Amino acid sequence: MLKRFLRRIFKLLIFAIAIIVIVALTRFFAHRYRPGSVLVLKLDGPVMERGSYSITGLAQSRYTALNVVRRALRGAETDPRIAGLAVKVIDPDMELAQAQELSNLITEFGRHGKWTTAYLETAGESGFGNLPYLVASAASEVSMMPQGEMNLLGVSIREVFARGLLDRWKIKPDLYAIGKYKDAGNIFTEKGYTAPQYEQDDALASAMFEQIVDEAARHRHLATETIRALIDRAPISAKEAVRVRLLDRLEYEDQFTERVRNYRGEHHDLIDYDSYVPAGQSLLATYPKIAVVYGTGAIQRGESSYDPLLSPESNSMGADDMTEAFKKAREDPSIRAVVFRINSPGGSVIASELIRRQVELCSKKKPVVISMSSYAASGGYWIATPGARIFADPGTITGSIGVLGGKFDFSGSAQALGITTAAVTKGKNAGMFDPFSSFTPSQAELFNQQILGDTYQYFLRLVAESRHLSIAQVNDVAQGRVWTGAEAVQRKLVDKIGDFDDALTEAKVLAKIGPTEQVQIVELPGRPNLLSRLLTGRIYGQTQQSAALLRPLEPLLLLSRAMLADHGALGRAYCPLVPLL
Repeated sequence: MLKRFLRRIFKLLIFAIAIIVIVALTRFFAHRYRPGSVLVLKLDGPVMERGSYSITGLAQSRYTALNVVRRALRGAETDPRIAGLAVKVIDPDMELAQAQELSNLITEFGRHGKWTTAYLETAGESGFGNLPYLVASAASEVSMMPQGEMNLLGVSIREVFARGLLDRWKIKPDLYAIGKYKDAGNIFTEKGYTAPQYEQDDALASAMFEQIVDEAARHRHLATETIRALIDRAPISAKEAVRVRLLDRLEYEDQFTERVRNYRGEHHDLIDYDSYVPAGQSLLATYPKIAVVYGTGAIQRGESSYDPLLSPESNSMGADDMTEAFKKAREDPSIRAVVFRINSPGGSVIASELIRRQVELCSKKKPVVISMSSYAASGGYWIATPGARIFADPGTITGSIGVLGGKFDFSGSAQALGITTAAVTKGKNAGMFDPFSSFTPSQAELFNQQILGDTYQYFLRLVAESRHLSIAQVNDVAQGRVWTGAEAVQRKLVDKIGDFDDALTEAKVLAKIGPTEQVQIVELPGRPNLLSRLLTGRIYGQTQQSAALLRPLEPLLLLSRAMLADHGALGRAYCPLVPLL
């Protein structure tokens, strides 16, 4: 019996060694890059925080995963086999903070003595082209298709107000907010801008506009006044864009590819970024581990789920998944520090607090550094409060420290359709969240004071304690107002302007890992494979529909979701502001 058992163990060991050898040989022969090779970064489709990579590259082609881009560019910038970087900006869908991170990666690559060049299919097509151009302009030279459009149009924030529609449907919004600028409910309660809402939108649009102007001017070595003047003239033709030095040349993609292949009179092999393996990586090497926990999407209780309406990347952030991720990071002794990457506009207060508690528990055992992506607002800021350091991109939308909530009264709509209802209740407030009645005056007072009011005061205390501010100081910059990352630093809501790599470097410092020492990244939550998804019934999806096409409908989608939710209630921590860039 023992001999048979040992024989099986020996066979399994031999099999495991054979697999390791096969994988190592496959990697070796698949990635024997010749000196002078060029990395090709193609941006087409949604820009996402996290994707998978393997020997064959990404499993899904039409999206760009920032974690894969970072890995490739950071490895290639010091790889002696890689001579340059060719960026093809085809039709990416991204936010300002993501464009800034991509621009920083391209710029940093060029600082290592390697050339960079970019091809831009078009900077917008009958719409905004600021962000595709911002990324392309980070390269040393930029070309565009001759018939492309140069649509540097500035920034627009358009609000939609559905109160008139609700009135027509005889649906009464019974909504309340604490915070002068906590205006996500205005879509349901107003027919036009309120003064605080306009003030906030105007300030945000101005801040983002200045960032775009400054970065474009810096990339193209032009005066900011020149960029502002060009924006006021836009859209302009591709030919005119060359004349005013926004572009260096006009060419088609095939011409760009051929030029890169023979750049500066030398032949170059082209390597897709998502299949590139940096030099010096070994399957057997061991490095200090840092966990990266990805918190993406609208925050909800339970498991993460498919949510194409309100969540970045179409998946919500489930409290159960975040709990499991931080528990693993906390209890694994080989993990030295954690980077919590947040891209969330907020969501459920209960779910946000469940996640925040797990971040807090983890931070008591090892450093937790926050890296904010496009959004870390409302509930997205709530879950960031336990971090030892908070980093944000200049264009990150953050803050929105405030609360809102309430319900919809469908009784008038039901009566108009010939539907009548009746209820038997025991208890003064048994019908408080009944979707066929409005709050009574005492219920409205109770809801405002004990639900919204207590939540807001708790939110203020969380921020005050974590940011070493007084309640009064936090209240001054709270009030439900959103800030850019640059503004949040000035108001002490964020520690430093920095991208993911800056947060990772800080995590290494706090974990007493050398700044140049290589680390192993452990990405959490773990992603179930297809078989386990089928067995557990957890199927995740990613919409291929461009978010830009959904934005004009976003308020109505939010309305539909709110009315279809339990009791017709509106979540208490959502910040749906999405500027058009």
